[in-house]
Amino acid sequence: MDMKNQRKKGFTLIELLVVITIIGILAGIAFVGFGDVFGSAGRTVAQKNLKTVYESLASKTRSFPMAEDVGSAEEFVVWWRNKTKDTRPELWFIGEDEEVKDLAEDSDGPGIPANIPDDDADFQAEQVKALGYCIAIPGNDADTRAFVGTLNSGAYPIMWSRGLDAGDDKWDAKGAWAGAGGHVLFSDGTVRWYDDTKGKDDKGVFTKAISKEDGNDKKSEPTSNIKDAVPEGWEIYKPE
Repeated sequence: MDMKNQRKKGFTLIELLVVITIIGILAGIAFVGFGDVFGSAGRTVAQKNLKTVYESLASKTRSFPMAEDVGSAEEFVVWWRNKTKDTRPELWFIGEDEEVKDLAEDSDGPGIPANIPDDDADFQAEQVKALGYCIAIPGNDADTRAFVGTLNSGAYPIMWSRGLDAGDDKWDAKGAWAGAGGHVLFSDGTVRWYDDTKGKDDKGVFTKAISKEDGNDKKSEPTSNIKDAVPEGWEIYKPE
């Protein structure tokens, strides 16, 4: 009897290592792919939420508050909640935000509010820092209260993901999307995602706002500084 034919066939150690390595590589590729899908899904949800905020403002309030009415990001959130009666916290707290995750995981902290309160004094400091958006508000001496306004330079930013300050061209690593970029809601209802505010040609993705003093003859210019794109006399409030 041939003893070789009686041996059980199986994988060698080398073959097993090769198979395990291939599986590991494929798993890594799949994980990265799913991460992109989940990230894109989160951005889509945030974009829809910003559109919801805009549509409610345009249909129910028709105006922004003035700086004399609200003095902070959380006061605006409460103002909007009281105007629209929409108390959903997910409109203002971005699920992928590390600050929001810390709130949810900290058993000793205030946590994410079950509903947006009707008084800004009910917000805890940790909750305020986790709000997802900076907001531009007409100053007390601004020319108009109109929410849907028309500037010579076109649509202007009114809300954007936390972490982009005046003068910056990138979102901060502590921002709502951990420095990966952010959404900007414009006065015409458009919501756009930007990796940074320089754009492909480094000239800037925004358009400088033109004031009445500039006159109608002044041409619009691009800018990467979001403050330059906000109408003159408006205040910028960020969660802090």
